[in-house]
Amino acid sequence: MGRRRRRKVVKVVKKKLPKYFVCPRCGAHAVKVVMGEIGSVAKVQCSQCGLVGEIQITGPSHPVDIYCKFSDLFYSGQIG
Repeated sequence: MGRRRRRKVVKVVKKKLPKYFVCPRCGAHAVKVVMGEIGSVAKVQCSQCGLVGEIQITGPSHPVDIYCKFSDLFYSGQIG
């Protein structure tokens, strides 16, 4: 008689959101987003070149969303 074979367990790896982002000015992975509460400001700062920006938080958002707004403002010339 044969025995039952166990089915292999497939682990699904969930990707995590990054904590440090690429600086639009110097290109280093050194931009960190420090968030406050909803309705306040989030501070975005590069530790390599010293680029700093403050973005207004509107509604629930993640650091990735704040970084995207920051990079859009940088490329449009409003920050920098």
